[in-house]
Amino acid sequence: MIINIISIDSIVKNSVLPKNIDEDIIQISLNEATDLELEPLVSAGYIKNIRSKIADDTLTEEEIKVLDEVIEPFLIYSTIVYAIDYLHIKINNKGVNISTDATLSALAFKDKDSVLGNIKQKADAYKRRLIEYFAKDNNNETNTSAVDSTLNTMSIYLGDDIDYSVQYYKNRASKVNYYGRRG
Repeated sequence: MIINIISIDSIVKNSVLPKNIDEDIIQISLNEATDLELEPLVSAGYIKNIRSKIADDTLTEEEIKVLDEVIEPFLIYSTIVYAIDYLHIKINNKGVNISTDATLSALAFKDKDSVLGNIKQKADAYKRRLIEYFAKDNNNETNTSAVDSTLNTMSIYLGDDIDYSVQYYKNRASKVNYYGRRG
């Protein structure tokens, strides 16, 4: 059994998610957000250590503060980003279907994408805060100084410091006609 770094209840209470949300979907999304977003930033060792301390109830005051003020806001919005598609569409033996019930109809995909974009912006802001905190925490295990600050779920990669334009140009140039000629 995986120990959650934050609780499903905390995600629901501190977000726009309704109290009757499918907790299985939120759990899957929390696992994905932790594994795919948080772990690359703070390391698997740090997460394992925090989970162990949560299970043993031995967190320090500083660790509780970091969980409450830095990690929790990031994981709340990252979990919602990962959950939206699972909540919007359902996969069953009839294929992929839009989630609806008798009194509710799902948003069109373009409208859903607009809502998702707003949530991703908030998740990215919390991710930048998390990166800044762990870059300055004097813990070699959590060195995040070389990590990008765009949420992995953005569908595009926006690097922070690296300019690949020269490499791109060289790769696109014709090796025979232009770039590959020897003087």
